[in-house]
Amino acid sequence: MKNYSGDFTIPVSREMVWNFIMDPHKVGPCLPDLLKMDVSDNFNFRAKVRVGLGPVRGSFDLDTVLTVEEPEKSASMSVKGGGMGSGINMSAKLFLEDLEDQQGTLLKWTCDVVVSGPIATIGGRLIDGQARKITQQVFENIQNALVSLKSEVAVTKEETE
Repeated sequence: MKNYSGDFTIPVSREMVWNFIMDPHKVGPCLPDLLKMDVSDNFNFRAKVRVGLGPVRGSFDLDTVLTVEEPEKSASMSVKGGGMGSGINMSAKLFLEDLEDQQGTLLKWTCDVVVSGPIATIGGRLIDGQARKITQQVFENIQNALVSLKSEVAVTKEETE
């Protein structure tokens, strides 16, 4: 099992961040190399993503479940699936905090990833680097989407005034 973590500041309210991360239609497209996504309900979606490890390329089918741990403060995301004869099991936890001196939210995250099958056997160190890259990209995409959303809200607000 590999463990990754990080945090970042987002210049939007905690409520806006919470609503974003708990909406499969918004958080799903933050998966890197998303090929297809089907939302089952407010907490579950399936995704097909393209994965590359060195010269090996393929796709993985993933089942994702969003779970509220403490409303507007913490949640978890479970991702299970497989492809290319291998499996992946990822468990992420998200924690939100209001920033005191400035407007915005601190999002802290931790993630445990287990890869099994031929890719895990053959890939070795490549898997660790790629899993870290993909995991970090998910959270960077969430951050970028929220910053973009803030800009859209500001423009819409200016247009209505």
